[in-house]
Amino acid sequence: MALWLFKLCVLPHVMLASLAEAFAIAEKNRRASIVTGAAGYLGKCVVHELLEQNGVDHQVFCLVRPTRVSSEQKYWNSAISPAVGVTVLPYDMLDGGDSVKQALDHADGPCCVYHVASNFGPTENHRQTALDNVQGTEDLVRTIASHSLDHRLVLTSSMAAVRGTDQTPQNGKFYTVQDWNTRSVLGANWGASYQWSKKESEQRARDLAQELGLEMVSLCPSFVFGPPRDVESSNSYSIELVGQWARGESQVQSRLFVDVRDVAAAHVAAGIRENTAGKRYIVSTEARVPSQDIASWLADACKETGLSDPAKIHFDAEFSGGAIRIGDKEVEAEERLYQELGIKLQPVKETIAGMAITLLEKSPQP
Repeated sequence: MALWLFKLCVLPHVMLASLAEAFAIAEKNRRASIVTGAAGYLGKCVVHELLEQNGVDHQVFCLVRPTRVSSEQKYWNSAISPAVGVTVLPYDMLDGGDSVKQALDHADGPCCVYHVASNFGPTENHRQTALDNVQGTEDLVRTIASHSLDHRLVLTSSMAAVRGTDQTPQNGKFYTVQDWNTRSVLGANWGASYQWSKKESEQRARDLAQELGLEMVSLCPSFVFGPPRDVESSNSYSIELVGQWARGESQVQSRLFVDVRDVAAAHVAAGIRENTAGKRYIVSTEARVPSQDIASWLADACKETGLSDPAKIHFDAEFSGGAIRIGDKEVEAEERLYQELGIKLQPVKETIAGMAITLLEKSPQP
């Protein structure tokens, strides 16, 4: 058996149904990859996953903010032996698709474009930020489709696109890929505007892709967490929040979690598996973890490292979970992720502990 095929068959994230499927996936793996938001927490993990599955010479174009091009190219030149197939290019979400077209022009043949980039967080004009997210996604879809219909798009959406605050699931029990956020209102506040933008971006991308004949898969992760690949430069809301929890600076909250490494693996699988085209996946564990359990795991991490005082860790005992109580099944996801993408989610406890230890080592409590 060829070495590349052997490597594919033994990958821990991949469950193959047949040798024929292995060959089909291998052919898709030979496509170049383009990752928007590649300097971010999830984007960088997606690039690492691509290189681990395909080798350091796999052609990957990392699209990042212009100010990050030099530092990111330096990172990849030294990160993996080095990653000789990685090229870092500037990306502007609002340039009408020009920077995406530049990356497509650089690539050799069909590509898989992983659109991870999105503006998140409070801004002076959160309404306009949300509209920018949607416009940037629309421009990207049109650009890819006009370049070649042999490309594939994997869109990073969110559980925010699946449901809004206190929204009742369609089936009255738990959320599925048939659910869409009908609650979040553009302009209500920055959180609602962001949630609206994720739903609107995904819906418009799916409609456009179908209209233009472009293969597209959308992934809706819940709260993404886990040890960052690049501790020094990675930044995200989850990194900030879990760091605060571990140092006792804010109340530990119950969340619906998924490991960033599982989300990255799901992206790569969605990009290469034939049976995923046109589909939507929720990428998440299926029930919220009680805040008391999370606090206990964080306290253990503090004791293990000696880098923070476990007595300072405190948790929210008031929140019951909203439309679905904490501990009850909130989403339907895990069986489908395993059967169709070959992804078996990592235990939340291990990921929480690993993330806390990594963040405490980076920023120990004085």
